[in-house]
Amino acid sequence: MNSRAKEKQKAFSTERFVWELQRAFYSFRNGPVLAILLFQIAAFIVVHAKGAGTIYRDMIGILFLITIVSWFFTSVIHGNKRILICALILLTVGTMLQCIMEQEQIIKNPELLNNGNPAAGLQLQYLLGFAAGLLAAGCYLKWKQISGMKMCRFLVALSLGISIVTLVASRAVGNVRNWIHIGGMSIQTTELVKVLYVFIAAALLGTTEKPSRQRIRVFYGITVLEILLLAVQSEFGTMLLLLAIFLTYVFLFIPDIKVFIKTVAVMAVLAALIIVTGMQLSKLADAGSVIGTNPLSSFFLSNYDKIANRFIYWLNPEKDALGLGYQLLKARESILLGGWFGTSSVTDLPVKTSDLVYPALIQRCGMIFAILVFFIFILMWLEGVRLFIRKGDRYHQAVGAGFVFMLFDQALIIIAGSTGLCPLTGITLPFISSGGSSLVVTFMMVGVMIAVSSNVKWKGLTDNEEEFFKENAVFTKCNAYLRHLNDHIPHPDIRAAAGRLRGSRQTETGSQGKHVSKGIRPGKNFRSRGKHSRSVRRAGREKDI
Repeated sequence: MNSRAKEKQKAFSTERFVWELQRAFYSFRNGPVLAILLFQIAAFIVVHAKGAGTIYRDMIGILFLITIVSWFFTSVIHGNKRILICALILLTVGTMLQCIMEQEQIIKNPELLNNGNPAAGLQLQYLLGFAAGLLAAGCYLKWKQISGMKMCRFLVALSLGISIVTLVASRAVGNVRNWIHIGGMSIQTTELVKVLYVFIAAALLGTTEKPSRQRIRVFYGITVLEILLLAVQSEFGTMLLLLAIFLTYVFLFIPDIKVFIKTVAVMAVLAALIIVTGMQLSKLADAGSVIGTNPLSSFFLSNYDKIANRFIYWLNPEKDALGLGYQLLKARESILLGGWFGTSSVTDLPVKTSDLVYPALIQRCGMIFAILVFFIFILMWLEGVRLFIRKGDRYHQAVGAGFVFMLFDQALIIIAGSTGLCPLTGITLPFISSGGSSLVVTFMMVGVMIAVSSNVKWKGLTDNEEEFFKENAVFTKCNAYLRHLNDHIPHPDIRAAAGRLRGSRQTETGSQGKHVSKGIRPGKNFRSRGKHSRSVRRAGREKDI
């Protein structure tokens, strides 16, 4: 590369940096991010009224940091800010609820204050999750090899390996084997399996307009293996979520609609077969037959009874008010007590930080915040669908659709289950439920969604940099800013950038100073800065004379 090309590339880099910084500043000043910051401040009033103002005060700095940095990052990569706004609102509401429940634990057990800052654990989770989200977005923007088949094979091996290691080395928590303990940390491996499944499905179905039969068979085979491993772990919530994502990919990315219809029919037949088999094995086990009492049948019957009881006590939880129906009855009581604005007399709600977090939100913050959360999830889903329709690249469509539908389906399943609209399953509500693994993975999914929505191509813009600037709405302000720097900062790169911008501006300006291409006159700030620049140059010439 000759010296002239190096100088041009260097000038472009400085110009691009100044332009991106200027554009991000105007986006921050004029965008809805200030409203989000005010919402986070106003949330302090609600939390303080519940007696948890001290804990939320320790968290608000982390919220401000995440909001400001994520907004600037999204502005720089030209990402979808609506998805980011939805995520920040959900994160704020989740922080409110976690602070209130942490204060309740301190009231019950004051010795927890001796362990240090009660918000320290939540702060660490937020920082780790936010760093993971930024890293995931950055890697997705730069790591193009993730769509290749070599990487797909590696992800398949990694996903299956994680599931197998979980079966061998995990500890059962409530008859569910999905936690691996490393030192003092507990990792829920099924959260990672969900993310890997989306990238695997996108690589198999999203890299060609019409996937081959071999790829479709591989996709079906991997899905069956993952479902079986989740069934062995008794992780039925994640299994249901994975089935929903599987049907989404089959419907959206396999052109032949007959394949989707046949898949649904086969799944219905298999479900009926499982029900009939479970009923027959139950009769054989009660009769003491060897077929119904062997280890394989016992394992099948234990999982079958667990799923069947969820349906039975979902329809009539009063049958076992102190046992399997206890959670649903307490959830109904919490919803009735909460009202529109919440109540201070909370009841003892089981698993209130995970499975029943939505009734806990209604009870403590009121139906207003519960409706807001559900409405925000719908908006995020609609924005994701809009992104899916507008995105041209099929692989990016597959990745974005997978994560958008995963977040929405996960929220829909847990909200419907905790309010009694469907059987309750053990999955988390994104950004609202507690849990480090779930929070980190949710940050990663949102980061990848924003990266998918980005249209920035950092390479190949050197030849068309003038057209790149002309297409942006802040071209005039950026031009004025660079001209101001050109007059006051004797830096050759900035002067060269301002000179090229001035030259491109003159090609679009008529003899009377009117904008020809779009019929737009420069704003007041542009004219005033131009007069200021001319007066400075005139004063300099008079001084030299």
